[in-house]
Order: sequence, then structure tokens, then C-alpha cells
Amino acid sequence: MNSAIRVKSLKKNFNVARSADGSLAKFKQFIRPQYESLNAVDDISFEIKRGEKVAFIGPNGAGKSTTIKLLTGIFQPSSGSVQVFGKDPFIDRKNVAYKIGTVFGQRSQLWYHLPAINSFTLLATIYDIDRKKFKERLDHLIEVFQLSRFISRPVKELSLGERMRCELVASFLHNPEILFLDEPTIGLDIISKDAIRQLIHQRAELESTTIFLTSHDIADIEKVCDRIILINNGKIVVDDSVKLIKKRYIKHKIITVKVEEKLGWKSHSAICPISEVDRFYKFKINLELMSPQETVQYFAQNYRFTDIIIEDPPLEEIIKEIYKS
Repeated sequence: MNSAIRVKSLKKNFNVARSADGSLAKFKQFIRPQYESLNAVDDISFEIKRGEKVAFIGPNGAGKSTTIKLLTGIFQPSSGSVQVFGKDPFIDRKNVAYKIGTVFGQRSQLWYHLPAINSFTLLATIYDIDRKKFKERLDHLIEVFQLSRFISRPVKELSLGERMRCELVASFLHNPEILFLDEPTIGLDIISKDAIRQLIHQRAELESTTIFLTSHDIADIEKVCDRIILINNGKIVVDDSVKLIKKRYIKHKIITVKVEEKLGWKSHSAICPISEVDRFYKFKINLELMSPQETVQYFAQNYRFTDIIIEDPPLEEIIKEIYKS
């Protein structure tokens, strides 16, 4: 079976109390509450193959967390179906749990007052990992994630970056086939974020781990994932590869020109100046009016420069354009 996750016509509704205006209405609502149905997940379908690295993104309240809870068996669907390696995660939650790992940026699976090594040992018991295999795998992960300096210190004394490394090791210990990552780099500094992203990507590539990532940090998506599922108001808006999404929605490119002397820029309808820092000039190219090749040719004919770079706009800008459309 090539599919890791199959979701078909999935819905999850919650009954929420109706809001009431005015003292009398609030009193009536308190005595005899009235409820209305909220569609947190509204008839979504998708399939994720083994080894795929998918970003599941959307604004707050879009249905991301509810979907993860449905995929991991915490919630039961109102209708539709979820299969994780051919099993229903709610009905067969125990067996599915052996195949998945989770990392939540704002929740910990480590015992706060104990050293991380103690948590790892306890998790090995929970997942029935053979002693010899556990030692071999833990030694390997300690080396890869560089935990030796702080693995024996209580978790409460670790920096956020150190704790997240330990969280990842805890999730990789039982060699999961799917790793669910919910805001794995939230609160980290730039260096720690980059290290965590590289580690996730390397381990996933090495062990063909399926990645299901939710994040508001666009760099997480660009560094880790090759596919995006964009959800809004409980419905899937876009489901495509990062490469094709960029190709479809990119309406401009960014060109950076390095010069030896000040650039005597003359206004152009297709090229808009963005910034000037030292000897670097940055412009936005309107692709509907001018191609990147024509832009390079224009600069070569009209200006003297020592270097020129053409880049796609940040993925964050592209996603904003999708929301607008």
C-alpha cells in the first residue's frame, strides 16, 4: 500500500452555544441554552503517499488542529472517513499510535522535572522497543541531534532550542512512519529554527518518513515540504506541489543588481525599484509586461553591473495572493 493517509469527504461538526445580546437574552440562554452547529472541517478529501512531506496550512480557525486530531484518532469524524496505513485512527488508535510520531511546539511529551534521558527510557517502555535496539537508536539520535551536552540535565533547565531537539528525538525513537509536526519551530531563534528544519528534513529523507506539518512560519514549509494543502473555513482551497503553486501564482520576480557605482535609474513600466542597500539595488519585475530574460537584457544594454540575481518572491507573498483570489 503506497498511501500513508487517505481522507475522504471528512467532516467534523461541533455544537457551540449561541451568543446572546442583552441581559434577558443572556439569562434565557443560561437557563435553556441554544446551540448551533459549527463546521470545523467541512467535507475535505486528500491522499498523502508514503514519504511525502506535506504542509497543511491556513489562518487561525481554518480547521488545521481539528484535522490533525482526526488523523491521530483524538477526534471521531462526524461523517466521512480517515485511514492511516489502512486503519481507522479512532477505532484502532493503539496500533496507529505505534506508526506515528508527534511534535507540538507548545506542548511537551518530556517530563519537565526529569532529565531528557529518563523520558526517552520511559518512552521506550511505552512503545515496547527492544533494549538493544533502543540503545543503538538512541546513541545514533544523540549523535545526530547533538544532545550529549545536555541530555542528563532536567528538561526545565534546557533552552527552547535544546528542548525541541529532545522533543524530536522522543518522536523519532520508535521509528515512526508518519511524523505530525504542529508549529515545531515556534519561539525559536533564527539559528535554532534552521537547525531544527535541517534535522527534520535529513531524518525524513534518510528514513522515508512521511511528514505532515502545520506552521505559520513560511520558512518551515520551504525548507521541509514539497507539497502544500491550504485550508480555510474548513475547506481545502489549494492542494498542489510547492513548485507548481509558485509557478501558477507568481506574477512577479525579484531582481537584485550589484553595481560598482551609483545606479542612475530611469523609470520603467515593468520594473519597480524596491530597495537600495550599499551597492545592491533590488527591483520587482512585472511578468505580465516583461520576462526575466528581457529584464537581464535591458539591464545589460542600459547599465553597468558586476552581478545580477533573479529570484521568486517569498512563498508568504504567494500564499497571500491565493487568499486574495
